[in-house]
Amino acid sequence: MNKNKLKTQKTAGIDQSLTKTGVVIFDNDSQTMIHHEIIETNLDRTDVLDSFKCVAEIASRIEFLCNLYSVETVRIEGLSYGSVGQATRTLAGLHYVIVDRLMRASIDVTAIVPTALKKAATGSGRADKQQMLEACPDDVCEQLPKYGKIKGRYDLADAYHLASLSF
Repeated sequence: MNKNKLKTQKTAGIDQSLTKTGVVIFDNDSQTMIHHEIIETNLDRTDVLDSFKCVAEIASRIEFLCNLYSVETVRIEGLSYGSVGQATRTLAGLHYVIVDRLMRASIDVTAIVPTALKKAATGSGRADKQQMLEACPDDVCEQLPKYGKIKGRYDLADAYHLASLSF
């Protein structure tokens, strides 16, 4: 019997943030979401080193999940290069640490620019957070209400689309 037939392909979608990172793991063979979670950190913006601690915590959890579920491919939301401010620097740091950790684990990583993600999910590159949520299948939407609007529901919707769509 061919061992490859027993192994299912799994893809993770990551919508990263220093406070609430959405992670969805998708089984490509059964076309189902098999895991979802919000990695929540409490960022102390008065402590300069706290952002480094949060970055390490988030990247470690993602690496653990990818190992636990034998994820082979990760799609992570790309950086918005048109954004400005201090938050863009720390988000870029988080992005690069996550990608570095996954590449070191021999996981295939692809960054998807936000407009391409929105267009693939909704047909419009200018879709808002609610439209991204509404573009999720009913069974996925039923699992997300336990997360409030600012508690990660939108982050999980983006992560779901990153994991499940073909780009």
